[in-house]
Amino acid sequence: MTQDDLLHIVLPYFALPPLPSIVFLFIALLSQRPRTRMFFLVLGLGTLYLTSIPATSNWLMGRLEVYPPVSLDKSAAEAIVVLGADRRRNAPEYGGDTMNRLGLERLRYAAKLAKMTGLPILASGGVESGHEGEVQEAELMNAILKEFGVEANWLEGKSQNTYENAVFSSQMLKGVGIGEILLVTHAWHMPRAIEAFERAGMRVTPEPTGLMNPNHKTDFQDFLPSASALQSTFWALHEMLGRWWYHYRYYG
Repeated sequence: MTQDDLLHIVLPYFALPPLPSIVFLFIALLSQRPRTRMFFLVLGLGTLYLTSIPATSNWLMGRLEVYPPVSLDKSAAEAIVVLGADRRRNAPEYGGDTMNRLGLERLRYAAKLAKMTGLPILASGGVESGHEGEVQEAELMNAILKEFGVEANWLEGKSQNTYENAVFSSQMLKGVGIGEILLVTHAWHMPRAIEAFERAGMRVTPEPTGLMNPNHKTDFQDFLPSASALQSTFWALHEMLGRWWYHYRYYG
């Protein structure tokens, strides 16, 4: 297993919620010592509760969603780069693979920007390790862009993570004399993406989508557990862990 496989497969399941909480609860169940049992029971229930309430996920997302959409008249961008977000495999209603909902949100916004600005689009997304032979994610992305009324000018289909999105996309764009881009991805993913593209030598104007209600005021419902809050907490912690990993793996 490669180091990137470790980041994308092992760590999200074993270091991020909800699995650690479940492990703590199993330890409590198996423990023969009352104090140890109580400690892991409280730890398991406590971490499961904290990671599944909107108050936690909103706070974490607030640390990541630091780039608001930028006024297009302030940008000197020469192209739009939209990043993939994994595929939905074997979708029966589509007769095969398509993009997941995160990818659709990004593509819809990229299409809107393209219609507003007339800028060309680069779609970036490859094939996961272990799934060689599949259609490149960039091709799936372009098919959806066409449904939104635009078409990608470049397809970058070699990348398997955000760092490679930046490296391979930058190589393609620099090859045609483009050095400044509008970057489309989710707001919580934008800090990691901008860092990768800037380190690859691009000038970036962030155009985030999917902001998690930045003006939300806390109320009692923010302390009630929900599956959506747990998912948001997972994404936020995954991004924070991902940035640490990139500094260790690529930038160190």
